[in-house]
Amino acid sequence: METTKIENTSSQLWLENLLAEKIKKNPQFSLRAFARMVEVSPAVLSRILSGKRRLTFNLAVRIADALVLGPIERETLYSFYTGGASEESHEDRHEKELTIDCFNAMKEWYHYGITQLLYIDSFNEDPKWIAKMLSISELEAKLAIDRLLRLEILDRDENGKLYRTAAHLSTSTDVASAGIRHFQKQILEKSIMSLESDDISERDITSITIAINEDRIPEAKKEIMKFRKKMAEFLADGEKTRVYNLGVHLIPLSKSVRGDDHEIYR
Repeated sequence: METTKIENTSSQLWLENLLAEKIKKNPQFSLRAFARMVEVSPAVLSRILSGKRRLTFNLAVRIADALVLGPIERETLYSFYTGGASEESHEDRHEKELTIDCFNAMKEWYHYGITQLLYIDSFNEDPKWIAKMLSISELEAKLAIDRLLRLEILDRDENGKLYRTAAHLSTSTDVASAGIRHFQKQILEKSIMSLESDDISERDITSITIAINEDRIPEAKKEIMKFRKKMAEFLADGEKTRVYNLGVHLIPLSKSVRGDDHEIYR
């Protein structure tokens, strides 16, 4: 897969206008302050604005996150990119591990909902149908499809029909990322909504509280991953009629007794 690229002149003008708007709203805002927000040196940002250096996808995502850009603004920035063609056929791909930058670009939960809707026999690419199925707006559905195509998560066959470029999407569970945190927060919020509104026959939200051996957490995470994949295969067998999210939570409810910093009683 080729490296994702951005059109230099377009990105330069976009950043120049963005910086001008910030300065207009706040005279104290500067190139140095902007660089600090997106965690690059002022020299690097200056070269990008002058057209002497290409804007990377990594930096574009950080800019979008730092400035809390809305869907349309993010789409404007990300639309400068074009994905390279892959020589690997979609039949040969089984699992794709998303980079953190890629995950950040598609951190809204409905991106993954759309990739699963494709497996439903009655799937309809019409944004109205997708929006109705996932309870999102038509604009969100349309922009999400465009983004998934650009990031090569989706592609089209010779007949123009959408397909997934990999059967499964994954990312590291041991890497901190604002995008991953945002996605997981959305899923937890949707779990709360399901608890309140979905019939008990349509959901299963259970938990167990246990005292554990902390040394076994790494091994437990591997076993949970195996369980997720096995359960996903079990639930996907046969006719697919609905999109679900399977979440297994393993979270601390108390401080650890290890170390003086965590001793409750002296």
